[in-house]
Amino acid sequence: MNKRPSPLLLHALAVGAVALLAQNAQSQGIVYNNTTTYNGNFDFAAGTQVGNEVVLAGSGPRYALSTFQVQFNLNGTGTPNASDAVELLLYNNTGGVVQGANSPGAIPVYNSGFSSLTAFTAGSLLTYTLPANTVVNQDFTWVLEFQSVPAGETAGLALFGPTTVGFNYHDAWENSGSGWALDVAGAGNPALEFGAVITATAVPEPTTIVLGVMGACAFLARRRKN
Repeated sequence: MNKRPSPLLLHALAVGAVALLAQNAQSQGIVYNNTTTYNGNFDFAAGTQVGNEVVLAGSGPRYALSTFQVQFNLNGTGTPNASDAVELLLYNNTGGVVQGANSPGAIPVYNSGFSSLTAFTAGSLLTYTLPANTVVNQDFTWVLEFQSVPAGETAGLALFGPTTVGFNYHDAWENSGSGWALDVAGAGNPALEFGAVITATAVPEPTTIVLGVMGACAFLARRRKN
């Protein structure tokens, strides 16, 4: 016959859960920011994925992303083509080694899908509110991909630097359909660091959760003896 959990155990588990929730709430905020100094634009062809591998601020190995803001440019004359669009993709770097670095994995952690661009703009922010289950490693790669950019139009990312929160490797991952490659700016040109702001919450590891609950149990058991 199964025994019901004691009130002491239930109380301890509740305290442990509350402590972990409080820990998460305190850690939520901006974990990456590269928007201080504008250094120009980096344009690339439609159908090519381009972005940065970044390291989020903090000590957590994984993060649940809340919002992602990225600055892009769409330039040209007249009216954008009705099918002009852009999408955001997030990858953990679990792919093969390319130029000494682990490349983005085969399957994105998040894909926003294409959304239409209805006006020419320079330095416009795209803001994505991400699903609660969008969890990435502390070191991960984000990219943008444009769709249906016709002749006479250019699209790309805004260059910023230096990063003020988190870390950027000063190069760009690119994939035009034949695999990932690292692109480094030529001599005299600004580093390939793109303007972005990321908010997130650190995700505690399972061992951290267990230790938190065990600590709460021990504390309450000691109080009961006293």
